Parts: sequence; structure tokens; C-alpha cells
Amino acid sequence: MIRIKDIILLAVVFGSMAAGVAWPRVTSSLGPFLSWTLMGLLFLAFLKVYPPAIWHTLRRYPVKMTLLVLIKLIILPFIVYLLAIKFIPDYALGLLLLAGASTGLSAAFFSGLVGADIPLVLAMTVVTTLLLPLTLPLIVEFLVGREIHFDLFGLAKFMMTLIFVPLLASLFFRRWLPRASDWMERHSYAISLILFVAMNLGAFGLYAPFLRAHQHKVVVAVLVGTGLGVLMAGTGLILFKSSLPTERVAAAGALGWINNVLVIVLGSYFNDPLTSVVAALYLIPYYVLIIPLSHLTRTWKDREDFGEIPYS
Repeated sequence: MIRIKDIILLAVVFGSMAAGVAWPRVTSSLGPFLSWTLMGLLFLAFLKVYPPAIWHTLRRYPVKMTLLVLIKLIILPFIVYLLAIKFIPDYALGLLLLAGASTGLSAAFFSGLVGADIPLVLAMTVVTTLLLPLTLPLIVEFLVGREIHFDLFGLAKFMMTLIFVPLLASLFFRRWLPRASDWMERHSYAISLILFVAMNLGAFGLYAPFLRAHQHKVVVAVLVGTGLGVLMAGTGLILFKSSLPTERVAAAGALGWINNVLVIVLGSYFNDPLTSVVAALYLIPYYVLIIPLSHLTRTWKDREDFGEIPYS
């Protein structure tokens, strides 16, 4: 059964997507602030989890976490690109970039929303974000034969900023403004909705003309993006099949909730609006993923309470 919180979230995010397409002249002005909205969501997640919990997760699952990172940044991009270039070549670059993107900065918020293990997702966010400036350019050059001529130092600095600014801000608020920290933690759901609205308005406002002019491609992009989300989340479920329900769902979320906003930017760099649109439309399966993962968490935890699920 779908929870009220899930219904509210989906109504708000899809409504803001529609508003971005309907009024692009107004909403596109929010586009430059996409990274700030993502850092705001990560900041709220860091308020809920202390940094030592992330390190504890890495030490608890050294093999599984290493494999999860390799699958996210290397193995899945190779598989997805080889399939896409054979069957849907127009979408191959966009799917490659999405498959090779890091775990999203908002993934920890969604993991908390569905009852999954937040530290596991935060660990994946931190590690994959810091490794991305090395892995993604190499994969794109190897598979596509196109170089990403970004300043690697500059890209690494940007990715580190996305992680450490929210982290340091959360530590500051906990230490010096505990009342404000507690208030934001209690109201994190409402604050997150506001940030999602701003992000969707900006992302869909930027590409509203393309979405209107290429409606058939929009349908295909949503379908292939949904297939990609199912593949990645399903891989996480399989890899952590012997773990606790909260950890198994967290692994699925760490692979399915990705940093698609970065891919929107890369699409602009490649002068490939279809890639940017595929990345923006991935927000649809991104949000819808909360429904099955929330259901799985509740179902498996109920079975665990009755002793029906053994764990190794």
C-alpha cells in the first residue's frame, strides 16, 4: 500500500516538472542553482547521520562495498552502453553517462524515506562522487572515443565541494546551532519538498522547448530510463541478497538514485540535448523508485520479525 508521504512527494515533484515545462521563461532561471539544491538535500542527510557511521559501514562490508562501487562506476556503464549502442544508439551516450554517474546527493534522503540504511547510501555517495572525475572520463573515452576535456582538478574540486560543504555545514550546525539543527531535522521532509520543487522547475524549464518539440523521443527516454533504473536497483538487491532488509534496499537505492543532474550538465558540454533530456527525464523513475523500495522494506522487515528470513 502506498503511504500518504509517498503520494504527497510524487504529486509535488511531478507537478513541479509540469510547471517547469509549462512556464520555462520563469522556471529556467533556477537552472544554475541545481547543484545548490542537491547540496541542501545532502546537508539534511548529514544532519541525521554522523560521519563515523559512514566509516563503520565501509569497514563492515569491505568486499560488498568495493564490488558495489565497481559495479556502479565501471561494470554497469560497460554493459548498458554495449546494449544501448546495439539497440538504441541515439540514446547510448546518455545511458552510458547515467549508468556511470555517482550515487545521487539526494539518495540518502530517499533511503531514509523508504526506511533503508542511510549510512550505506551516504558511504556510496561519498566514495563514488570522489572517484567519478577519474572513472567517467576514462570510460567515455574508451567506449565512445570522445574525450571529456574537463579540467580534472577542477572537476574533482567541484565534486569534493558537493560532498564536503554539506558535511562541514552539518557539523557546524550541530556544534554551534543545535536548536536550528534539531528544527531542520524535524522538518526535513517539508524542506526537502521545497528543494525538489526548485530542482525540477530549473531542470525542466531549461529543456521545455526540446520536450515539446520531440514528444516521441520523450516517451522513449522515459521508457529506457525506467529500464535503466530497474536494472541498477535490481543489481543492488541481488548483490546484498543475504543482508538485512534495510541494507538490501539501501544497496538498490545507491545504484538507482544517481547524480543525473551532473549528466544534464555533461549533455550540454557535448552539445547533445537528447542526452540532457534523457538525464532530466530519469527523474521520473528516480522518484517512482520510492514506491517499490518502500514496499520491499516494509514487507521484508515484517517477514524478518516473524523469523521467515535467515541472514548470513
